[in-house]
Amino acid sequence: MRLKLQFPAGTGIASASATLPYPWAENSIQPVQGLLTRIYGPVMEGGVTLKAAISDVLAVSDHKADEVVTPWPGIITAFKDYKLTQGNRIAETTFDSSYGRYLNVALVHLQGRKAAQTGKELTRRVLAHPRVNQKPGIKQGEELKPWIEMPKSRLECCLALKKFLEYAVAEHRQPQTFLIGEKDYLELRGADGKRRKKAVLTDEQVLELIRLLPKTWGNVVKISRVFGVRPWEISFIALATNDAGEPQLRVTKGKTYTTRGGVKEETEPRWLEAVAVDGTTFDLEENWDQLTLPPTVSGKTLGAFLRRLPYWQQLVAEYEARGEWLRPYSFRDTFSVRAHGYAIDDTMIAAALGHSVEVHHRSYRTSEWKGVRSAFAQASSKRN
Repeated sequence: MRLKLQFPAGTGIASASATLPYPWAENSIQPVQGLLTRIYGPVMEGGVTLKAAISDVLAVSDHKADEVVTPWPGIITAFKDYKLTQGNRIAETTFDSSYGRYLNVALVHLQGRKAAQTGKELTRRVLAHPRVNQKPGIKQGEELKPWIEMPKSRLECCLALKKFLEYAVAEHRQPQTFLIGEKDYLELRGADGKRRKKAVLTDEQVLELIRLLPKTWGNVVKISRVFGVRPWEISFIALATNDAGEPQLRVTKGKTYTTRGGVKEETEPRWLEAVAVDGTTFDLEENWDQLTLPPTVSGKTLGAFLRRLPYWQQLVAEYEARGEWLRPYSFRDTFSVRAHGYAIDDTMIAAALGHSVEVHHRSYRTSEWKGVRSAFAQASSKRN
């Protein structure tokens, strides 16, 4: 059953009734309200008939009527498919973390009698939406901060909703009121959150972590710190012969990334270079084939084992008090700082880490004050 819009007799409105391409259903409330907002002015001014105004707004035809009434869950599904297969072609896990969790909350505020009517209103509601820990465990059900109080998540949420609503308006005829203007967007997202300084571990701290961890995970820490590899890359390390005819460890799989043009590419495999921990590389290269490792190695699994250690928890608190961020990737960050301490060229360090110099300068620590002081002291002594 379709809805019908009709003016009372004697109002002087030309073509005073029209059938709308919407069913009598709760999810029609929001699109009907949006339609009325857009046709009210032209119709009341007498410049266009009711039917013509509706047709102009919706471009209604028999084969497009169903497209006009696409429910919000359907638009989210279509948007996800677009992002995974046509847009940036991102991975499903990336979509879930960068879009999915915000769209799931948005859906709550896009349906029902009190549905949001504008993009700005929707974004405000999503940012302030109450959140609880849903992961199984003793903290399940605990209250979490709303995204509006988390600068990084606030930025990500606003951008995700802005892109989604632009898609909904352009591809599924949602009202223009859902578009978020630049001024509103800047207001909603707030000030950029200050980037946290990445922690750099001392050799003594690394050695203590190795001692406390099970042997297999201790080996993971050794490899991560000595070679500066990403945790997942450990599964793709092999001993090979380099162009000098010498045995050397090599990462055989590159990192997949998406170019600005939306094309997925992969970095080149690379040879690994060692930066010693307190003078030792633990004979990793010499004993590679005998090294025991966990069945699955990733940043997530490494982080899970580290967080079990009271010592790691202590280090996290200490670095946090200094405004620094300690995480499993910190072994890689530490490799970067120690390599720079050897006065190795930036280009060479970036190549050893498997990324561009631009990424290296933008995303990785290259020094700590202890090293800065030492470098200036050495330069001063040579001058004198």
